[in-house]
Amino acid sequence: MHALKGFVVFMGLLIVAGLALVVYAMVTRVSDGAGSSGGFDATTVPLPAGCMLAEARIEAGRLILRAEGPAERGCQQVILLDPESGKVLGRVTVVPEP
Repeated sequence: MHALKGFVVFMGLLIVAGLALVVYAMVTRVSDGAGSSGGFDATTVPLPAGCMLAEARIEAGRLILRAEGPAERGCQQVILLDPESGKVLGRVTVVPEP
């Protein structure tokens, strides 16, 4: 009977220790992810005068901005940004043919 009581106490301690490890892992992941999941704080994407932002969406891990306005000013653009750093990865400008 002593052996059974000892076994039950041992199993109870294992359950408590396992639960403590799960809680520790959850707290660690939440605190580690809090600062890194926010992305960049602020960035500036210059557009020519008279242009306006027409669309913004996230696709394939990239932030895609589409600008509209007079084509002769270079407003017809698609800009790709890295959502983590805020850096411009690429820019496509559509210009009219002469």
